[in-house]
Amino acid sequence: MKDWFYRLAPVILSVTGFPIIICLFFIHDILYDRWQWMFWLILLLLNVCSGVLMGTLVKKLYHGVSKDPLTGLYNRRCFYDRINYEIEKMKRTKLPLSLAIIDIDNFKTINDTYGHLEGDKVLVELAGIFKKQARSCDTVIRWGGEEFAMLLPETDKSGALAFAERIRKLVEFSNCKYKITVCIGITTVYQEHDAEKIISVADRALYKAKEKKNMVVLLTE
Repeated sequence: MKDWFYRLAPVILSVTGFPIIICLFFIHDILYDRWQWMFWLILLLLNVCSGVLMGTLVKKLYHGVSKDPLTGLYNRRCFYDRINYEIEKMKRTKLPLSLAIIDIDNFKTINDTYGHLEGDKVLVELAGIFKKQARSCDTVIRWGGEEFAMLLPETDKSGALAFAERIRKLVEFSNCKYKITVCIGITTVYQEHDAEKIISVADRALYKAKEKKNMVVLLTE
């Protein structure tokens, strides 16, 4: 299902029973009893309350399986749903799709020197930078460990490179407590590709970037 369903689940489920209750109200043969309206009002309120409670539960469950608890970003499990959706959309629109995989340079040193809690703060701060720079159509993912990924629909090579360079510079010159830099590997596809192949090419670009640190590298194949 689409993300919007889970976000709006409390509203959707709270109004689902409205048509049934209204129909029952109008076909009931004792409408003229002056106390019946109270019964229907109570039934309506119960429907709304139960719908909100169930919808909130659905929303929490969805966030629990699709979001990273530390950064609030989408997790790797959700990433595969998103990239497959974007590939299908690319088939229809014929517009390019870019993927950027981001790795924090020397992140282990921060954990080893200052502790994992400080490392977590760095991850949260960087996640905030990525989310702030992303467009509404982009998807920002906690790939795992100190790695992140960003899906950039309708973005060609030059656009992806410009975006990645902006991210790299923002991280390098951020007000983070520790000196942080990132490597970014990018790939851009212009026609139908398998998700695993797209990931593989972006991953190879990332490894090339990591050879020198604080770099952006783009590979197309």
